[in-house]
Amino acid sequence: MSTLRELWQAVFPTARVLARPPEREVGWVRVLKSRVPAFDALEAADLAILPMSALRELSASGEVEASSVVDAVARAAGSGVLVVGASAGEPLATEALERASALGLGAFRLGEAEPQALERSVIGYLVNGRAELERQARVLESILERLALEGRDLAAHTAAIASFLGRAVALERPRGRPLAIHAPADVDTAAAAAAAYIAQPRRTALRVRLPDPAGDAGALVLLGPSPPTELERVAAERVAALLALEMRRGALTLDAPEASRSATHHLPSEGPPWVSLVSRQLHLDRPSSVEERDQLRAEIRRLEPGRRLALRGDAGSLELRIVAVADEQDPLGLDIAARVASLSRRPVAVSRPYAETEQRALAEAEARATLEAVEALRPDELARAGPADQDLIVCRADRLAAYRLLASVHDVPDGQRQARILLGPLLEGRSARVQERLDTLRAVLDGAGAADAAAALGVHRNTLAYRLSRIEERTGWNMDDPSLRFALGLALRIVQHAQGRTTQEPSLSGNALRAER
Repeated sequence: MSTLRELWQAVFPTARVLARPPEREVGWVRVLKSRVPAFDALEAADLAILPMSALRELSASGEVEASSVVDAVARAAGSGVLVVGASAGEPLATEALERASALGLGAFRLGEAEPQALERSVIGYLVNGRAELERQARVLESILERLALEGRDLAAHTAAIASFLGRAVALERPRGRPLAIHAPADVDTAAAAAAAYIAQPRRTALRVRLPDPAGDAGALVLLGPSPPTELERVAAERVAALLALEMRRGALTLDAPEASRSATHHLPSEGPPWVSLVSRQLHLDRPSSVEERDQLRAEIRRLEPGRRLALRGDAGSLELRIVAVADEQDPLGLDIAARVASLSRRPVAVSRPYAETEQRALAEAEARATLEAVEALRPDELARAGPADQDLIVCRADRLAAYRLLASVHDVPDGQRQARILLGPLLEGRSARVQERLDTLRAVLDGAGAADAAAALGVHRNTLAYRLSRIEERTGWNMDDPSLRFALGLALRIVQHAQGRTTQEPSLSGNALRAER
């Protein structure tokens, strides 16, 4: 017989579980009726499906209570209960699930579903597991086929797969670049799984390559630490070919005239010109609820009228994607980007202005690449940037080459050895004093003047002057020499990058938070 966990993962994977399912076998399935007796029969190892409609009717009649229904399942040595059609926090459902958990039964809550169809699926899996898995995979395939006929994009396909499997899912371009990521809002672990994938794309549960005779077509990726279930393996393999066709179709129609017409749906009416803004909505170290993300999105919409700002995606999207009008007062979109960054308390990348509707997708990709380049920098680069210093909190696409250059400094041949030789006099002594010297030097090199450097360190200008004089006395450097300043700046980045690799660095979002304070 199949276990309760196997059945859950194969037939109703999107169901929420109250506690870890007990290791019980399932022999059959029974559906609660809205009459007395509530079950036609109950036997050992039965799984009881409790439709909320029947549970409400029985409770309203006063003949049967939710807890007594669960007690009957426990007396018969059943395996668990599955409440169907209940919203989160519904008292009757909560009563039944908590009672089941207390009695050592499996306790699951599933949203809207047809109880009889669910019963047939459970029976199908118990009788012939492989055949039921194939049937479930065909259901997902039919959903994607309908989306394709409706002309929906790959983000919609990814969302449909994620919702069906109850797991965060990514769709990758060739060479592993993410094309779309979806974290179901009703799956607690999905946002963290998506954020972990952003940080380390190799951390996946399953990667299924999409077939393409012409070469690498990309991959469908299941995210999260839990291993893939048999349903996930079967379904992913089955829909891979369809996804490959959709990716090819998307590539062929990208430049079609209708693509530019449909793009206007995502553009504010007061433009052109427009700018596209991209920021992270999901963070590994800063998990947020769907309600919190919805609230942030509502606040962003209030920054500008709808004719001047369009917010794309939803609360389950990986990114905040915004299109805003670039006008004479804000020709590069830096002001609106700074306001979004201040509100969201995280870095925001802004594309170069564009005037043609078909350029929106390219501008969004440019902004995303800029954000990724800034994320590759040492986090302390961001720690020194606040709302008044937009160079990194607002990441500009026209400076993408500069971001990438700075991020690559640590790979300069023989750079590590030469950097330590140059900074050698500052690296001697107690670690706290060494760090103070490096911080002082960095502030002096990065600041526009003594006032900025002192403010960045949080010290008085006289204190800064004293520290700098001690550094010059210790090293013999002339800090007015531009060639030396340039070399010291490179050396500092190389050394501090190496230091950061030996400790767990704070995330980009965490430094952005400090920068806002």
